[in-house]
Amino acid sequence: MKKVFIVLGFVSALLAVVLAVTPLSNLAIAPIIVAFLCGLIVVLISKRDKKKTKTIQYIFLLIIISLSLTIYKNLFSTAELGDTEQLEQRAEENLEDSKDILEDIEIDDDF
Repeated sequence: MKKVFIVLGFVSALLAVVLAVTPLSNLAIAPIIVAFLCGLIVVLISKRDKKKTKTIQYIFLLIIISLSLTIYKNLFSTAELGDTEQLEQRAEENLEDSKDILEDIEIDDDF
């Protein structure tokens, strides 16, 4: 049972690190939580059996890395909005261009 939680903890911690470095860093929260819970379960099982394992430290290290990367990306990334007037002007120009293109199309009724 302990090995299952160790493997699940490692896999979810590695997934959290991978997601934390991608633009999808907000999705890294779920694997962080799963890895943390698996790490806690492994700690409780190890204390009950009075065995020390190095793997618990690795799981929590990966959790800390992914959590710090996720928090950093959320705090220091800025969402820049474009000038809305320019966007509206482009939309109007595209609409006019579309109307011109549709007017130039000749439709054959010989079907």
